[in-house]
Amino acid sequence: MRDHLIQLLNYELWANQRVIGALETIKNPPARAIAVMGHILSAQHVWLGRITNDPAFVAIWEDTPVSWMGEIAERQHRQLVSYVTSLSETDFSKLIAYNTSRGEPFENTVFDILTHTSHHAAYHRGQVVQLIRPMVETAPVTDYIFWMRES
Repeated sequence: MRDHLIQLLNYELWANQRVIGALETIKNPPARAIAVMGHILSAQHVWLGRITNDPAFVAIWEDTPVSWMGEIAERQHRQLVSYVTSLSETDFSKLIAYNTSRGEPFENTVFDILTHTSHHAAYHRGQVVQLIRPMVETAPVTDYIFWMRES
């Protein structure tokens, strides 16, 4: 499980960097594209806080300047890989109790939460790419299989 999750985290950083890089090339990127990319990073931070029992200091829809996004993505990647590396195989099945942003209580395993964050990011990256596609010469390709081919 550990190796699979680290692979997903590495893919996620690669894909996030591609979209952030495209946003950085646009003189005035759409506000919605910036908001959604910021949401990806904020949600990742919130989920990391939930699984490590360390309160998040950002909102789920945090206003994040494009110029900060690359650094945030890299820092969170390092934190997540460090966390995943420290876990035993049985830790991945540990239930994490948390409240949603609406205050609803839930429990999910560490493995399910980390899998969710990757899928959540992929969903929203697709939205960002759709928003910026008319503004870039070549839209960033962020498919997992493309990352595997490059790796």
